[in-house]
Amino acid sequence: MTKNPEKISRVILVIEDDEPTREAILWKLNKSGYQGDSAGDGIAGLEMLKQKQYSGVLLDLRMPRGDGYYFMEEKNKDQELKKVPVIVFSNFSQPEFVNRSLELGAKGYLVKAQHSVDQIVEELTNCLENGICSIDR
Repeated sequence: MTKNPEKISRVILVIEDDEPTREAILWKLNKSGYQGDSAGDGIAGLEMLKQKQYSGVLLDLRMPRGDGYYFMEEKNKDQELKKVPVIVFSNFSQPEFVNRSLELGAKGYLVKAQHSVDQIVEELTNCLENGICSIDR
């Protein structure tokens, strides 16, 4: 598979505490022409976001140090960081999780169990490049 040169400049931050999931997504991002960085929790992810310019963030909600809500709340305090689009991907499908994520500025919400890694990267691409962001309910 050849990499799409338009995507090569896209740098995605994946914040996910489950290492196998994180690695699988990073692998697929790379195969799809993206550069991917990762953090295992919201605190580390926030520090990375402050240090480098990212095209988007793929964010888990439940993590041991600095959950996804913490990450979005802190990110939103900085006007420049607030502009970086976030797509939440979580195992929680209850409306309160989806609604709170959207209230905090998430552009999309994907339920992990409903999507393969390939589909997650496709949804991320569609959201960032076409502005069409899925919201699983």
